[in-house]
Amino acid sequence: MSTTKILVAYDKSEYSKRALDWALNYQRRQGAIIDIVTILPPISNLYTYEGCSIDVVNLQKSKKENIRYQLDELSTECAAKGHKVHGLVLEGNIAESLLEYSIKSGADLIVTGTRGTGGFKGLLLGSIAHKLVSYAKIPVVVVK
Repeated sequence: MSTTKILVAYDKSEYSKRALDWALNYQRRQGAIIDIVTILPPISNLYTYEGCSIDVVNLQKSKKENIRYQLDELSTECAAKGHKVHGLVLEGNIAESLLEYSIKSGADLIVTGTRGTGGFKGLLLGSIAHKLVSYAKIPVVVVK
């Protein structure tokens, strides 16, 4: 299988870091470009208590800028080691956004960790990884 573009689902969890390491090692053999993608859940998922004044729009904007900065640093580190990578922050439902981006970007492979930053540590496979494996139209590698 010839791979030209790899999508790595990245949320800074230990599992996503392992997935990125796997993709970088795989990239050495394939010469593919890696898109490191982090998904920011939509504002509608933020809950605030009644009477608590929080500017959720600016909070979301600030979070997105912070993630963008972190991905830029990560991309620079990877590029310094000779890797072709691109960091991207998307907003929306995590699994749906990753699946849509995989199609839109022409990715040949999705790489994800077994689990992310969510709860339920007893699960063998996180819900996002499970959805990616179930619904992706391209191969998915789940890294433990």
